[in-house]
Amino acid sequence: MTVQIKEEIINVKQYITNKKGSKVAAILDIKELKRIQDLLEDLSDLKSIEDRVAEPVEDYEDYRQKRISDIECLKS
Repeated sequence: MTVQIKEEIINVKQYITNKKGSKVAAILDIKELKRIQDLLEDLSDLKSIEDRVAEPVEDYEDYRQKRISDIECLKS
């Protein structure tokens, strides 16, 4: 799977550090957080598509007839 990155960098507004100066948290703008959430959703969608590639393909009309038949059996 290949993913093209829109922007390579997460735009951090400010880092929070501990007493040793190590970064322990980051503050992001809401727009940046939304952008990251959208990217993660896209990645999740791509993973779902990738996972289903090997599934067998079924003709739509065959599937439709099977579903109609299943519904009719439930009604009786």
